[in-house]
Amino acid sequence: MNMTRKTLTLAAMVASLSLLGACSKSDDASAPPPAAPAPSTAPTPAPVPPIAPAPQEQQSAPADQQSMQDKIKESTETAKDKMAEAGQAVSEKAGELAEKAGDAANSARESVKEGAAKADAAIQGAVGNSSSSSK
Repeated sequence: MNMTRKTLTLAAMVASLSLLGACSKSDDASAPPPAAPAPSTAPTPAPVPPIAPAPQEQQSAPADQQSMQDKIKESTETAKDKMAEAGQAVSEKAGELAEKAGDAANSARESVKEGAAKADAAIQGAVGNSSSSSK
């Protein structure tokens, strides 16, 4: 159960980090504009008609989006590779720890077994001595 919990924790961490990485690479152009200034009593100037962007700028926007998508895909693949390596390292360490815990449990079992044998021998010796002297 402990390994399952660790696996799920690792999976949740990978998902969180990949989501964080994807969000941090997002375009800041979609940020809301700053708050409007306080109204004043001065007359407002006439609105200026917007200037049409050059055609080259329109063509570069899809290219920029494509390059951003490529960068996102690359960073996602890099993050996946790093998480796979980290998962492998964690798995190896967990295996080593499980082996060490098994060895410690065996050692404790052997110590208890030896202690119980010594206690049994001492009890048998004490019971044997008192039985033979009373007869």
